[in-house]
Amino acid sequence: MKKKTFPYGFAVSAIAIIVAWAALAAALIPLWAAVTIFVIAFPLLVLFLTLWWRAPGGEEDIPFIGY
Repeated sequence: MKKKTFPYGFAVSAIAIIVAWAALAAALIPLWAAVTIFVIAFPLLVLFLTLWWRAPGGEEDIPFIGY
């Protein structure tokens, strides 16, 4: 993956969190559904941000993040 592909995953995760929060605030979805979305989307948000931060510009290899 190249550095320019990571923002797509970051954006999808951020949008999912914002939409779930807004739907919960408007009482359109129950609390358990919003929490499920948060639990799935937030780690993905952090992962994509970390991969974007550490990815080299020209290579196609994903860097090792560590443990």
